[in-house]
Amino acid sequence: MTPKSGVRNQNYPMRRLTLLTNPDTCNLHCPLCFLNQRGGPSGFGEMPIEVARRSIEKYAGVREVIPSTMGEPLLYSHFEELLELCRSRGTPLNLTTNGSFPKKWGSDEGLKSLLLACSDIKVSSLSYETGGLPEDEWNANVEKLLDVRRLLLEGDSSQAVATVSLQVTLHRENADFAPELLRWAERVGISRIKWNPVVFLGCASRELRERFALPEGAVERLRKDLHSDRVRCEGSLYFEVRGGSCAVSGKDCDGKSPECPFADEVWVWSDGHEDHCPEPERRWGSTCCSE
Repeated sequence: MTPKSGVRNQNYPMRRLTLLTNPDTCNLHCPLCFLNQRGGPSGFGEMPIEVARRSIEKYAGVREVIPSTMGEPLLYSHFEELLELCRSRGTPLNLTTNGSFPKKWGSDEGLKSLLLACSDIKVSSLSYETGGLPEDEWNANVEKLLDVRRLLLEGDSSQAVATVSLQVTLHRENADFAPELLRWAERVGISRIKWNPVVFLGCASRELRERFALPEGAVERLRKDLHSDRVRCEGSLYFEVRGGSCAVSGKDCDGKSPECPFADEVWVWSDGHEDHCPEPERRWGSTCCSE
């Protein structure tokens, strides 16, 4: 449990450490990306590998390291160094990618190295829904990742191999097809799906909201429909709304609330400063470029 003071130190075993390695670097342009919503880049640029190293060394016993959840982490110029750094410490990466697997990462060897270095690889469906990656290419990439995973599991049984998950932002244009995506995930061997209803920054345009906002009652319907005996279904779709918890109610806080489900996590920006709350408006909306 997080100390009541909320103070984090190098002796406290943090559950997860997220490094905003390259939030402004991506090969796709998904309109629901918070940087697109805010109308401009983060302004912090790419994280020097020294900052990543100091952050990982600061927290003893961190269970997982998450490279940038904005931008495409596989385009981080120091990604291989980060991979090796975590491997040398026995700390797995928890990777979220847009599914394009750029550069060498789409090869069998590249996918194998990711699967052996990560605890989980989450592939976002937004990349083919709104970001310009053809759906058949996205499907093929995910299925290839699963094929390589199966080969690894059939080989050396002593190796820890990452699970493969999907991260799905539920919006007006994909809500009706979500059950179909779940059935596909069951067929191909996806381990879990994180279902997250679309979130808009305060400065998001009216046009964006009109195009993607979920119709009234859709969240309740999806919450009832999206369940599976073969794929673990998680995400903010299933969060119970409780007052005082920023992650489930949208309220501003510093991550110290005993009710906050992210109290044992920390986010590190490229300049090294830390953030203890993942609430999007707090992080991205307060400095919208369009204001």
